[in-house]
Amino acid sequence: MKKSIIALAIVATTAMGYVGTSNACSRLITDTASHGMSVVRSYDWGGSELQSIAQVNPVGTERVTKAVPEYKNPASWKVKYQTISFTEVETFHGTTGEAINSQGLSASLLYQNPSKDFIKDVKDDGRAAVHMSDVVPFLVEQFASVEEVVEFFEAGSFQTAWITGIGGHQHGFHFSVQDKSGDIALFQLNEGGKMVMHRGDVNGDLRVMANAPLQQDHREYMKNFDMNDSTTLPGSISSADRNVRGLYATANTQFESKDTEWVDVRGKLKAMFDFGNKVPQDLVDPTNGESYATWETYVYNLNSGDVTYYNEGNASQVSLNMNDLGKVTEPMCADIYTQAKTTGKVSFSTCK
Repeated sequence: MKKSIIALAIVATTAMGYVGTSNACSRLITDTASHGMSVVRSYDWGGSELQSIAQVNPVGTERVTKAVPEYKNPASWKVKYQTISFTEVETFHGTTGEAINSQGLSASLLYQNPSKDFIKDVKDDGRAAVHMSDVVPFLVEQFASVEEVVEFFEAGSFQTAWITGIGGHQHGFHFSVQDKSGDIALFQLNEGGKMVMHRGDVNGDLRVMANAPLQQDHREYMKNFDMNDSTTLPGSISSADRNVRGLYATANTQFESKDTEWVDVRGKLKAMFDFGNKVPQDLVDPTNGESYATWETYVYNLNSGDVTYYNEGNASQVSLNMNDLGKVTEPMCADIYTQAKTTGKVSFSTCK
C-alpha cells in the first residue's frame, strides 16, 4: 500500500531540504495532435495579485541585460526572431517569466528554492552574464529551436547572474526551453554551483515543470505513484505534488480529433492544467506552511502563435496571435492585466 499523501509530502520535504516560501508556478507542454505542441504556464505567488505586460522588440534591436555589477561581462545580444515576452511588473521587479517567438521556441522561468543554497559556490568565470530576469528573452529572441539553445549552452557562451539575483536578493530559479517539435531542455543550478542541463521531450517527464525539489529528486518522489491509478495521486498544493498530478493529467488527457477547433483544444488544455497545477487562493502548502495562489495563466500554441492570458484573480482573459502583430519597428507593449479586466482586447502601444 502507498504511504499517506501528507506523510509522503513531509518525508520528501525533510529529505530533500526544500523548505521555502516560493514553491509556486507550473509549466506543462503537451502534443495536441493536429494543433501540435501547446504550453500552459502559471504565475503563482503568496502575496498580492500579479500584474503582467506583454512586450515585443523589433528584429535587429540591440539588447543589453540589466545591470550585473558582480560580473565583468554583461550580456548583450541582437533580436533575431520576433518574440512576445510576458513580464510581471508589480511584484517580480520586471522579471520575464515566459516568452514565445515566431519560430515556435518558448522559454519558462520558475522558482527553484534549493538552488539558492548553491549560489555561494558560483563564481564569475568571465562569460557573458545574463541577469536572471532577462534569461528568457535572451534565449528566445536569439534562437529558433531547443537544439540551438543547447549548443549555445554547451559551447559555454553565457552564464546566469546568480550572484546578482533579482530585486537586490539572491533567489533560486530554474528555466526551460521547449519548441514545436516537442524537444525540451531544463537548466538547474545544483550542488557546487554547477549548472545541470536535463534533456527530454514531450513524451518524458520534462513535459511538466514545477518548483522544488530539483529534477532528480522529483523523479525519486514520482516512484511512489502509479500513473495508471488516480487513487494514488497526492492532493496538496506542494510543488512535488503538483508535478505528480501534472504528469498524470498530461499522460491521461487525449487530443486526437483532427476537426477540433483551437478554442476547444485551448479549453481542454486549461482544464487539464487546472486539475493538477492551478492553486486556489488560501490553500496551504504542508511542506512549508505557506499559502500561494495562481494569479495568471498563459495557454499558447507553438505552431500557430495563438496565446490566451487568463487573470485568475478576477476571471478575465484576453487573446492574441503573434502573427497578427506584423513587423514592429519600435518596442511595443500591452498592459494585458488591465486590458483583460477592462476591455477584453489586447492593444499594443509604444512602451513607456
